[in-house]
Amino acid sequence: MLIIDNHKLESLRKHLNCPDLQVFAYADWGSENPDHRKLIHSHRDQIILNSNTPLHSSIAHTQGMGVLMISSHAIGVDVENTHRVSEPIAKRIAKPGEYESAPSAASLWTAKEACFKALRPFRQPSVLSEFSVGDWQKITSQYETFTLLNYSEHQAPSAGAGVCFQEQKFSFGFYCVNL
Repeated sequence: MLIIDNHKLESLRKHLNCPDLQVFAYADWGSENPDHRKLIHSHRDQIILNSNTPLHSSIAHTQGMGVLMISSHAIGVDVENTHRVSEPIAKRIAKPGEYESAPSAASLWTAKEACFKALRPFRQPSVLSEFSVGDWQKITSQYETFTLLNYSEHQAPSAGAGVCFQEQKFSFGFYCVNL
């Protein structure tokens, strides 16, 4: 099952301003597979070891899906089964007004998880509620863009760019810190 086809990958590269972005998403990498971590890490290690430039990677997995994201930029990815992200869960990690401005609970959750992971090289907060995402823009009926609102508090060089979308039963969040 191909979730991230060439059209989606090119769209992500454009909206994230991340031309060297690589994304791999496979059902076999889902968390119910006891070897899912080994499979994802093996794929990642093979790409990074064969690269002539330093690369960042981010990994996410849920029941039925695993995702690997690779780029020379600081990046983050998240994937969730959409039905698992409820309003109370999303509100727990939201700053005031953040939940109300987000397109959905799942979009807010995956956006914040992706940002959290991308902040590793900078000053990563200890919890998701310590930073805000916003400036949501609807691209299509299933795609939204966002930015990290308080990026300077985390010593990130820019607000970066993020994309969330729903595909089948999954919600995906991608974020890139543009250097």
